[in-house]
Amino acid sequence: MFMNANLFEPGKSKSERSFIQSAVKQNTRFDGRKSNEFRDVKLTFGSDWGTVAVSMGDTKVLAQVSCDIGTPSSARANEGTLYLNVDIKGVAFLDEIQSTHDQRFLTLNSLLERTFRSSRCLDLESLCIAVEQHVWCVRVDINVLNHDGNLYDASTIAALAALMHFRRPEVSYAEEKIHTFSERERELMPLLFLHYPVSVTYCLYKSSSNPLVDPTLLEENAADSIIVLSFNSYQELCTLNAGGTAPTNVRTIMQCARSAANRSKALVQFIRKALELDAERRLQPNRVVGLVDLLSDTAPLLSFKHLMAENVRQEVVQKKISDKPIPSTETVGDEQLPADTKIDEAPMDETTWLSVEQNTWIEQQVKNVQQSLKESTQVAGKTSKSKPNRSKNKASKKPAIRKQDQSDSEEEVTQIL
Repeated sequence: MFMNANLFEPGKSKSERSFIQSAVKQNTRFDGRKSNEFRDVKLTFGSDWGTVAVSMGDTKVLAQVSCDIGTPSSARANEGTLYLNVDIKGVAFLDEIQSTHDQRFLTLNSLLERTFRSSRCLDLESLCIAVEQHVWCVRVDINVLNHDGNLYDASTIAALAALMHFRRPEVSYAEEKIHTFSERERELMPLLFLHYPVSVTYCLYKSSSNPLVDPTLLEENAADSIIVLSFNSYQELCTLNAGGTAPTNVRTIMQCARSAANRSKALVQFIRKALELDAERRLQPNRVVGLVDLLSDTAPLLSFKHLMAENVRQEVVQKKISDKPIPSTETVGDEQLPADTKIDEAPMDETTWLSVEQNTWIEQQVKNVQQSLKESTQVAGKTSKSKPNRSKNKASKKPAIRKQDQSDSEEEVTQIL
């Protein structure tokens, strides 16, 4: 007798699914989060360019970017190439049955291809060395270290952070020969982006109309439908992947889209802030982070909640500084003005920007316009005074009724009302 390997994965049994459905109906989650609350995202950059470890709760992903010189495709001879590869062999329960492994691998790899390659987030023309001969081939390898749900978001964040962190060597092409400069000869060059896509995942259940964002593995396996939305930092939709048996309407999808757009913009800001801190860390000596440090969580972690809360705190402080009253004295050049002087109250005179001839011409035009306005108002006043008298005369006069005469025709006798 063979045991069903799917039961080893959380949320696959009927009892677990019914239990999750009843919990969602009561608007409760096992980790204490709300339905629209995300898990904290933590980034760790390695010593090599393009090495990033991402953790979302117990979901951990490691991304590594590499590049090599190759030949372009015949369809796009002046563009480089981008390859994405996902490896989920590190998850033990997914290897129990081959169908589960292949299904996860194909779905996740297809989503990443659509998010990064189909949306053309990279400027592939900048990777061209010689048209129809040599281009840069960029490869992103994503290794899943632990799976606790929402591999889509963790993989896209890891791939985007690794691509933004990566640096490639500079090359020169002369006389049909390629010369690659070392890091000592010339600085490494970052990749050029057209936009920065990030995906956000929602789970829908038949027992509740409220979608759950950033699901765990238990919630993801027990869900009836899954919606994956990819937005960039400009809040433009890149990809939309929806499937399942739960009924969805336009209102639910638009609600998820608005939340996903704001979340994607915040994540891109967080990655940029983390890259700035990593650049500062690299300037300090003896700050090498190896692969063992990334896997053992001994490397410095950059938390989304911590960095974004600090960013908001700095914005509040800057706003308070800008809202402070003007000090008692103002200095203009070498002179010190008294406290009663108000500089900003005087309106700006645009005529000081012009020459003297232009100022006189403008003044003459203004006088002509004022004179024409006066004449028009006088004419309007005369007409307004004469109109009431005419109306009174017309009202006082009554149409005279002529007596019918034998010589008058029917048209002449008709009374005009």
